[in-house]
Amino acid sequence: MPHCILGVDIGTSGLRVAAVDAHGVCHWQAERRYESGVALAIDQQQPEGWWRSFEQLLAEQPPMRREQIAGICCAGTSGTVLLADKHGEASSPALMYHYHASGYLNRAGLPAHLQTAAADRALALQQRYPGLPCSPADWFVWRLTGQRCADYNNALKSGYDPIDNQWPKILAKRYPALCAPLVKPGAVVAGIKPEMARRLQLPLATQIHAGTTDSMAALWATGARTPGTGVSSLGSTLALKLISPNPVFCRNSGVYSHRFGEGFAVSGASNTGGAVLRQYFSDQKLAQLSSQINTTAPDTLGYWPLAGRGERFPVHAPMMRSRITPRPDDPVAFLAGLLRGMARIEALGYQRFAKLGAPDVTRVLTSGGGGANAAFTAIRAGFLRVPVTQAEQGSPAVGAARLAWSERSTDG
Repeated sequence: MPHCILGVDIGTSGLRVAAVDAHGVCHWQAERRYESGVALAIDQQQPEGWWRSFEQLLAEQPPMRREQIAGICCAGTSGTVLLADKHGEASSPALMYHYHASGYLNRAGLPAHLQTAAADRALALQQRYPGLPCSPADWFVWRLTGQRCADYNNALKSGYDPIDNQWPKILAKRYPALCAPLVKPGAVVAGIKPEMARRLQLPLATQIHAGTTDSMAALWATGARTPGTGVSSLGSTLALKLISPNPVFCRNSGVYSHRFGEGFAVSGASNTGGAVLRQYFSDQKLAQLSSQINTTAPDTLGYWPLAGRGERFPVHAPMMRSRITPRPDDPVAFLAGLLRGMARIEALGYQRFAKLGAPDVTRVLTSGGGGANAAFTAIRAGFLRVPVTQAEQGSPAVGAARLAWSERSTDG
């Protein structure tokens, strides 16, 4: 087996790894669900539980696999924050991406565009615990290298300015602890600490790369590179990315832009998605009913399905409630209404990108479990009016490794 970079996906329910060579080929993957004690609450987790899963997954691999690991690159949930001490040891719980903090930056009088939820979560933690804030991916880098940094992608949710490529001066002056040294996603940060290499039974030459967010890693996994290409991630929620030569932003509709290669990935995420379907249907029932849907029939219900209260994109409506009435007696009709509602939200999302100055979407690649539903794909194509296909690869673990290789030469 050739030398590989190990991509690590620090998920919300489990941790996944993938070993990818310099040509983008994945040689092996493994995953482990977190132990029951990792979730401290619906919106808080114990970071050490993530790390234990990582150590356990590595320990389960035969020595030959570990010996071929040339680097590690991590992806984590955007907006999740924890604190760590000067040695990189976690000193607080992790506040998850949907934890509602108390608006510290608003009360401090910072400009609205700097009042980010992730920064508020960090300040909320610092009221109760010692340490410096970091994202899950940045925390893994810190533990593996002993160096604190923040990759551009994860830093965006804490106030990083992707246009000027720096922390805003007012944020850095008033809250320096929030502003870790910035590094390009995928770039080599440092070699693994010798004691960590021994602990994990990895080569001393293993290089540790700056990480990224899970959705950006999924984008790298799909292979999308052409402006106008959209990537829809259909998981518990609906996340959209559009390759664009220029960035666009709109706080009022939840639109932001990540640096991506030489251009940008215009992004937005709705609270609709698979979590809504799981409230009403088992996987078996979903497959059974989907096969009976007339995918060309018009939408007569006008649903806006949400898993809970609040929508963030393509409209920002924190108090919005799920709109799923009237509910037909026929479960096929009800499911069709939910799927059409989700498809409409997706189409409105890409339309919103275009209205803000991004390219029109020309094709859509799909990642996540929802892309396997043929009826849903047909319904989405009808709303989007562009080709919709399943991405060959959408794993954030694979994408993180491919991102890291893109920052290296490919001579092995």
